Amino acid sequence: MTERYPDDATVLALESDAATGVEYIPTGQSPYYLHFRKLLQRLLLATCRANDLRVYQDGDLSIGVRSGRCLIHNTPIAFTGTEFVGVTNNAVTHVWLDNTGSVQTGTSGLPTDRTDFLPLAEVTADAGAITQIIDLRGEAFLAVTDPTQLGLTATAAQINQALDGIDPQVDAAALNTLTAGLHSTADDLHRHEILNADVDDEAEFRVRNENSGGSANATIGFDLPGRLPAVTTLLVDMNNGFLRQRFAGTSHALVGTVHPQYVHAGDLAASQTGRLIGCVPVDGQVSDVILSLGENIESDQSADGIAATVSVNGTALCTVDPSITDAAGAGFRSTAQGNGTEATVKTDGTEQVTRGDVLTVNLTRTVSGTVSNEAADAVVLVVIRADAPE
Repeated sequence: MTERYPDDATVLALESDAATGVEYIPTGQSPYYLHFRKLLQRLLLATCRANDLRVYQDGDLSIGVRSGRCLIHNTPIAFTGTEFVGVTNNAVTHVWLDNTGSVQTGTSGLPTDRTDFLPLAEVTADAGAITQIIDLRGEAFLAVTDPTQLGLTATAAQINQALDGIDPQVDAAALNTLTAGLHSTADDLHRHEILNADVDDEAEFRVRNENSGGSANATIGFDLPGRLPAVTTLLVDMNNGFLRQRFAGTSHALVGTVHPQYVHAGDLAASQTGRLIGCVPVDGQVSDVILSLGENIESDQSADGIAATVSVNGTALCTVDPSITDAAGAGFRSTAQGNGTEATVKTDGTEQVTRGDVLTVNLTRTVSGTVSNEAADAVVLVVIRADAPE
């Protein structure tokens, strides 16, 4: 249907257009051509932006692009115009302005990333001549923003909904802090409520660290800056899986170990058999047996030394007993500090002990050479990892 004009009387009564400032030529105005040129000049001023980056034909198979300004990637581009850009015969050529301000053409369509260019025109050529130019600039300035083009997975309405009610002090910088990861100061901007659960079963709060590195761990921190000078942390003890508490540079085991021990004071000039260490004080698991000597044996045979065989209810605890020989050197020596041979505790169930089990030790002195200094002050330590706090 043909677009209608206002009625003749209304049109003849018009003097100027308030939006553009274009004046209508009064009836009978003379000289008419002067006023017509004024009209054209005002129309051109009002419509000059519509001419920015307009594609036009300037040859049988070539086009020009008018000068103009635009914004791509938040960068202002002042395009000075170009002429005689070739198009492909018997094909449809797309024309666009890239993010460097250069005109590009192609017959495979426009680029896929709409944030990276400005569409200009679609030019059809056939039999050596341009038959049609379709203006595509409206796809840029008459467009509804698609959140996916901005790398967003939420709609603008969802983002606004999420931001509704946020304190005015939470500005852009504060939002960056909230999303800056583990080492941000985000705690300054929000508070945590007590974790509550209403389930007819165990309620669990888990901290999971997926890293498999040798120093990886999981830590929970408790900070009372108004009352305590340092943060109290709970972390996993990698030696036994129990939790350890760390505060002000000192570490404490929350579920720890007990240490029954046997002491032989003075020189150990002969083997000792069936010596009582004592009763097992808690249910648990023997994790280590340590032999320490206040003075190590000194002999002309480096293999001469002392070994400790610990038994629970008469059954040996170790597949390899801790021992220290002359080769370890004179003076204080301990298998816990890398001297001699460390114990290898059994893993066949013998290491699982119960409160009241009896621990005994045999201290075996093996000598084939000439001893110049006897081993002295032998101590055997049995490390038991408790099954539960006492």
